[in-house]
Amino acid sequence: MLDRLRRIRSEGEKSALLLSDIPMGAMLRSVPRSVGFGVRSYVRSLRAERRNYPDMPTVFPTPGLVSAAFLDELVVAFMSTSRLSPGPEDALRIREEVAEALGKFRAETYLDDPALFHPEPPPLTDPVIRGKLYGTISYEQLAFDSGYVPWPGIPGATRWQSAGANQRVWAYVLRHPGKPRPWVVNLHGFGMGRPSDLAAFRSQRMHRELGVNVMHVVLPMHGPRKASRTQDAPFISFDYLGNVHGLGQAVWDTRRCIDWARSQGATKVAVHGLSLGAYVAALLAGVEDLDCVIVGVPSVDMAWVMSHHVPDDIKREVQAAGLLGTEAETIHHVVSPLAVTPRVPLERRFVYAGLADRMATPQQAYRLWKHWEEPSVCWYRGSHIGAMWNRQTRRFIDDALTSSGIGRRNTW
Repeated sequence: MLDRLRRIRSEGEKSALLLSDIPMGAMLRSVPRSVGFGVRSYVRSLRAERRNYPDMPTVFPTPGLVSAAFLDELVVAFMSTSRLSPGPEDALRIREEVAEALGKFRAETYLDDPALFHPEPPPLTDPVIRGKLYGTISYEQLAFDSGYVPWPGIPGATRWQSAGANQRVWAYVLRHPGKPRPWVVNLHGFGMGRPSDLAAFRSQRMHRELGVNVMHVVLPMHGPRKASRTQDAPFISFDYLGNVHGLGQAVWDTRRCIDWARSQGATKVAVHGLSLGAYVAALLAGVEDLDCVIVGVPSVDMAWVMSHHVPDDIKREVQAAGLLGTEAETIHHVVSPLAVTPRVPLERRFVYAGLADRMATPQQAYRLWKHWEEPSVCWYRGSHIGAMWNRQTRRFIDDALTSSGIGRRNTW
């Protein structure tokens, strides 16, 4: 299992993950947390009529499933110890920024209608396109200046804009020559954003067998958009305004990439997001007209993510600093998938989630599924890390695309 965890780096799911970076205490806590998951799953499987989520299937905790949950817990331990430990000065700054930003959001009615927080970006013109090679995969590298500028008066904007590498957007593209085709836009998970995503998402197979063009958009503060691999970017952390600016820019950049695909003759556009990318995809579905949206192992409540994954030994300090609770929920409302109404028709919304997911947890997917009026859903027996290697999810993604008229097997 440890070998599998190390392989995650090359397969793209968590390129920065090193076992030596996880404190021994955090690693040891992963064991009882995984066992606890197994016990709770066993109890739920025996008391199906008393479950909190009756529409979500139970799962019997086999040794393999508990091992997969343990792998998730190890990744959570790494992410928590490196990103969710704000110092006293940072905590004070964050509280002051949140209070100021909420005043701005209320004045501009962004909290009443979060779609107003996401203006339509200008068309993308003259991007730089270069032919590249990743292993045996030939692809095009698309690059352009983001042009994203936070709304005036929102705290943290200057700090966010100072990350120079983040102002350049990158995307990896697989295109067919000839007549216009549908496009699939893939949005990666946390820690990804490299050309290796093409292999992790099996995009070459999708490109070839379904006859679609495929684009991978690099999300803010990921891949080449980070100044260095050791830089701890203020995105998906207790730096709440960094989360808001980052998710706002993720939607902006992806919309510009979609606009470019349409300018290249895209007949239809589907967006598929994984983990962090699923959050962005679900938010995007509320502000952009898409032909299909697929979200995999999503978290849809950023305040919950912070509260759920903060290390136990500092949770009291974080609570005392006022970084958990109502204000944390409210500040993320303008970038919440649960606060916008999807513009994609019900029959072309799709959700998949792992019943042993210890990072996003299936309850997060359940909340989105309910908010989306119970569209087609795949509850697979597996963890968060294993989502892209699961045969059931791969079939579900293919079926979602073909049923939406996005791909046609062997007809191009």
